Amino acid sequence: MSNPSNTDPDSQSARPRLGRLLLHLVLISGLIVGSLARPAQAGDKQEGKVRNSRWVYEEVLQNPTARLPAAMLDATKCVAIFPGLKEAAIAFGGRHGTGVISCRNDEGAWSPPAFLKLSGGSFGLQLGFQASDIMMFFVTDKAAKTILEPQFALGGDVSVAAGPYSDTAGVTTAKDLTEDIYIYSKASGLFAGASFEGTRLAMSGKAIRKYYGHYIWPGAILFEHEVPFMPAEAQEFIDGLQQISWEQELERP
Repeated sequence: MSNPSNTDPDSQSARPRLGRLLLHLVLISGLIVGSLARPAQAGDKQEGKVRNSRWVYEEVLQNPTARLPAAMLDATKCVAIFPGLKEAAIAFGGRHGTGVISCRNDEGAWSPPAFLKLSGGSFGLQLGFQASDIMMFFVTDKAAKTILEPQFALGGDVSVAAGPYSDTAGVTTAKDLTEDIYIYSKASGLFAGASFEGTRLAMSGKAIRKYYGHYIWPGAILFEHEVPFMPAEAQEFIDGLQQISWEQELERP
């Protein structure tokens, strides 16, 4: 029978060291697994933008009392949606926020979402503070190509106008579309005289990085439809755009 007092002191001191080593290995393993899994989870803010953008798009496109011109929808190359865009104005207006953008290819398939940031001011008598849902329809090749510029100005680099409605605009063919981008806005509260002239747009590499786990060239997302993985809400967003496109095709004579 061994005497505890005769136990090798080196083996006694080795046990705590071994325990600490095992603990460190467990912690490091957890960090590695977490870092590998993290890209598959979208940032909460970007995830919410994608979900809300789908709802805004469906609400506008499925409104039976304010139909958008079929000619404009057919010509649309890309659509950008800014849910809850922040607007503040005291004499001179200002806007800022991040939205979701998708472009479709020649076969009519919509791309995974990328992110577009908006900033700038508008002039005119304005009062109040509010959040608006904004939709932009890019209907020309020029507008689609401009998306990849480091920054572009509405009303400067590309022409813009308030979006028409079927019952009032007389837009029946692509020839009736005289601007590069058409904009629709939905808001509540006190705000008057809004204009998007001079507003600047640029792709948000920061938001793309947070959403997909690393930076991806926006052109690869929007025009090549390439992403490392497809978050669930991103697929739902694409499916929503695609479903509405199919429904519009079926409604036409």
